[in-house]
Amino acid sequence: MATYNFKNDTKVYIIHNNVRYELDVTEEISFSQTFTDQTYPKRTLHNLNHFFEESNIKKANPANFEFTIPILLEDDLQIVHDLLIDNDTVGGHSLKTFDLYIKSTDVVYVLKDCVITNGTYIIEKLENLKLGIQGQAAKLRRESFVPDALQGYTISSRSGTRNFQKIDHLTLTLGINDLRDSLYRVSVEVQNDIKWSPYETIDDSLNVSTAFNTMYPSNFTLEKRIVSGSISRYVTDANETDSQTWKHDQPIRIRAGHSSPKGFDINLDSCTFTNRVTVEDVYSQTYDWKFNSNSGDLSDSTTAPYISLNSN
Repeated sequence: MATYNFKNDTKVYIIHNNVRYELDVTEEISFSQTFTDQTYPKRTLHNLNHFFEESNIKKANPANFEFTIPILLEDDLQIVHDLLIDNDTVGGHSLKTFDLYIKSTDVVYVLKDCVITNGTYIIEKLENLKLGIQGQAAKLRRESFVPDALQGYTISSRSGTRNFQKIDHLTLTLGINDLRDSLYRVSVEVQNDIKWSPYETIDDSLNVSTAFNTMYPSNFTLEKRIVSGSISRYVTDANETDSQTWKHDQPIRIRAGHSSPKGFDINLDSCTFTNRVTVEDVYSQTYDWKFNSNSGDLSDSTTAPYISLNSN
């Protein structure tokens, strides 16, 4: 009888600097890689009935992956946040890379040379803090030797407890204004805009015969970074002073988590925001903001600007 692989049996591991980290993936996980099929016609004067074009597969597109992790009181998942925020100038990448292992019942899929392209800080009332991750990788393969696929790495220790971070503490200021009144939604997003280097050559294409020797992407460069978000509040007689306006050079500070030092701490020193009114059953206003400064490193949590995940 065939053995099926179910998503709820999946385990996810990050391999970085030869250390293996096991992730808690509580939401949907997805991954895929497609191949480029460049077709060419076969119809000629001698073969007018050859309507179907011939396939010519030589290279693969970058693989894509997506998953969401909970934010814990323990620091076991700090590695994911570090890979999103930290820079790594070694090799000219400007972002740290890693391998991602997805293990189901009897199969392991490996995403090689991964880079995180998008991170979403999920802050919703009555919900636990979460971090949504999207990224790309050079190659997706199925590991042939399942028992040995995850061997040979130093295993990062895991805490004996797994405590999710509820939003028991929340502060939010934009400019000099405290925006917690009538607040119902906050979103923060970090985008790493990367560009894969050209990897298709005539010499390599002549050697392609199977998926094994297909041309895969290898190197990328970081083109730009975007940090942005939105803040949604109900309109009341006490908070409508910013409606339908915009401002430059506004600091923003968002802290959400189990307590004051724990959870997300987003401290940005120069942002632009626009405010717009939305008319539904209840009037609301949304601040759409974007970070503009190049005054510091986002991973340095000593002075603004920074984005940190404090688990202890």
